[in-house]
Amino acid sequence: MKELSCQGLRKLISLAAILLCLLVISPLHAKPKITYEIKEVAKHQMLVTFSWHVDIQSDKAWDGCDLKISFRDSKGDELYAVKETIGLKVGQNSFSGTEICSASIWKRVAKYVTTLDCVF
Repeated sequence: MKELSCQGLRKLISLAAILLCLLVISPLHAKPKITYEIKEVAKHQMLVTFSWHVDIQSDKAWDGCDLKISFRDSKGDELYAVKETIGLKVGQNSFSGTEICSASIWKRVAKYVTTLDCVF
């Protein structure tokens, strides 16, 4: 009878340890949530000035993240990219800027792909 209750206790402890590991590890792998907005500010014959604004909700503080907003054509090929190295705090983070690209590139943009690579 004692052996049976010891086995049950061992299983319960093992299950509790597994659940605790999952609770500790899952926030470490949680990806920040990203929303973005790209707006044309001024358009000239050869150049387009645009602004970009990115909001990132993070559950973890990161010292070094590479933010990339990729401008892609209808085939998915990258035409232009905005790249920033940023740090994130826990909670809401906002970043923005203004860029200039050629009007011929701006005309061909079909979609934007935003990526965030946080390493430390």
